Amino acid sequence: MASGADPIPLFYLNKMNHSNLSDDVSGGVAVLPDSGEGTELRERALQAARRGLDFIVRNQVTDVMSADCGRFAYIYDCREEKALSRTTNWITGVGIEALLTGYQVFGDERYLASAGRAVEYLRSLQEFSPTLPRFFGTFHEDTPQTDKFHPRDALTAAWALLDWSVVADDGEARTRAGIYADWLIEHGMDAGYPRWTVSYRTFDAFPRWHASFHSGSAFFYARMYAVTGETRYLETMRSILDLYNRQNLMPDGSVRVMVDIERRVPLADDEVPHDVAPVGWIRMHEYNDDFGALANVEAWRLTGKREYLEAAERFLRHMMRSQRTDGGFGPGGAAGYSIPAAGGSVLVEMLAARACGSDLPMEEAMKRAAEYVLGLQVVRPGSDADGAFRGFTKHYTLDPDISNLRSGGYAIMGLLRFAGAVSPVYFSSSELPGQGD
Repeated sequence: MASGADPIPLFYLNKMNHSNLSDDVSGGVAVLPDSGEGTELRERALQAARRGLDFIVRNQVTDVMSADCGRFAYIYDCREEKALSRTTNWITGVGIEALLTGYQVFGDERYLASAGRAVEYLRSLQEFSPTLPRFFGTFHEDTPQTDKFHPRDALTAAWALLDWSVVADDGEARTRAGIYADWLIEHGMDAGYPRWTVSYRTFDAFPRWHASFHSGSAFFYARMYAVTGETRYLETMRSILDLYNRQNLMPDGSVRVMVDIERRVPLADDEVPHDVAPVGWIRMHEYNDDFGALANVEAWRLTGKREYLEAAERFLRHMMRSQRTDGGFGPGGAAGYSIPAAGGSVLVEMLAARACGSDLPMEEAMKRAAEYVLGLQVVRPGSDADGAFRGFTKHYTLDPDISNLRSGGYAIMGLLRFAGAVSPVYFSSSELPGQGD
């Protein structure tokens, strides 16, 4: 935390009618009332979220003499109790957001300290060399030597710095986030939409596709607008969503992950090289929309234009139709399965839509999704794997022994929101533009 900053946490507690949280805080922990419909499930959600946060902290690199200091366990083998890979720029950002949300609810200083270590890793990835002016403020993907980056991944890193800056009163982190936000507007667009990949050698890089995962980029610009009050960020939010809602989000609410820029048509599985976009990765992004619905909900809140709420509801209706018997979301049929990362992300989006006035009948779907997310968790007290959330392997396949921080970070945020915690971290709020200053 920046020196001289006031003590946090802020303890954002939801007072919406879908929450059973009381307004008081006991011992730094959000407290549920003694009785009420859904109380037991929300208590379990809080407990699971805390267990998941402890897993993140326990498996973070903390050796300050290592260049990996601050990185979390990304893909983790729960049987062998070891990290198979460490987090890169974007998934480190997701871990930070989960920790910040947990800190605001539980008041545990370990979560803030862990987020701070991860922030330092992200700082090490940001490019400020005067010899590379065209890349000023971008984030390398894995290490400072990585010769390319994905603008959506770098944006997730900047997004985490922005939210950290508000919680920890860190003006330098806020400046860094703003520099990247401006870089993407000035250099990172291709045909009116953020690029897929940028090379530090050639700038342009394959593929030239408009990807659905950039829909969530619009929420980052909504956050930039909320924190700075600068309307140009609101305009960028709208331009991203307007194109996404028109070409990637189908009338039935399904998502087309890749759109060819030249032809402006969606690409089928057999039209893309699977070393760039594996089939399992494509399926995952069809149900985990990378917070496009959250961005549309926030755009509705900020602009009052109902078209954005309608776009969010299109996707959420599709998710309700796609909800499986286990409560997860994914493709149906005999070969169907639930997408682990979609459980937490869709739960967050449904809760945000409800908080902002959507009247979709989502209560039962949210409860089932929460149960599904709870079922992903490894509960093994005394083990380093305790608290992990199962997710995809590096090959985007399912293995009951493998956990993944994508599904884990989204699960933690989804469970805390379900339990009633609110804040602007990956959630809609009543924060006014410029209030973060």
